[in-house]
Amino acid sequence: MVKLPSSILQIYKRSIGGRFHMPSSEFEGKRLFLLRHAMALSQASDGDSSRALAPKGIEDAQALGRMMAHKGYVPDVVLCSSAVRTRQTLAGAFPDLDMAKVQFIDILYNGSVGDYLYEIQKIDDVHQNILMIAHNPCIYELVILLAAQGSDSVMQRLSEGYNPASLSVIHCACGKWADIQPAVNELDSLSNPMDYNAPARPTRWM
Repeated sequence: MVKLPSSILQIYKRSIGGRFHMPSSEFEGKRLFLLRHAMALSQASDGDSSRALAPKGIEDAQALGRMMAHKGYVPDVVLCSSAVRTRQTLAGAFPDLDMAKVQFIDILYNGSVGDYLYEIQKIDDVHQNILMIAHNPCIYELVILLAAQGSDSVMQRLSEGYNPASLSVIHCACGKWADIQPAVNELDSLSNPMDYNAPARPTRWM
């Protein structure tokens, strides 16, 4: 079982001024898809936020989209960092997505794990499934922050890191997004390109 690092919880508390919502007693099966952008080029002439996906990253994003479609993972709303590599991950995975569902958010590029959580808490409760596409370390920290339980294998995998194009599916123990709490949710699955695009990766992270 992965332990919640106290440093992450303290960062979260500072980020929101120590404010915690009391969870609602009604469970409505809300679900989070937390995705790190696919593999990007190491540099760009216009700075880090302009780094584009590498060819393997484009392939992984497309394979991810096929996997999500096969599993019936359809987001109602997408919270996407405004960086080029996150935008391209979204475009590769969901080329036909209704862009009215997408919010491009600057703070997901350079914000804290508390900022990430706050963006989720602001979402209208009519939406059941949220996809967030963002960056390490915060997207990884958010998974650790939220997940209290999961199978031994998935929690062990979480402890090993969060590679590019890793996707966590979290079943949330809340009826309202504003009520989402740390350390009370279930990590249902964690996938990376070695799971859904293995033929293109004969060597791990090649």
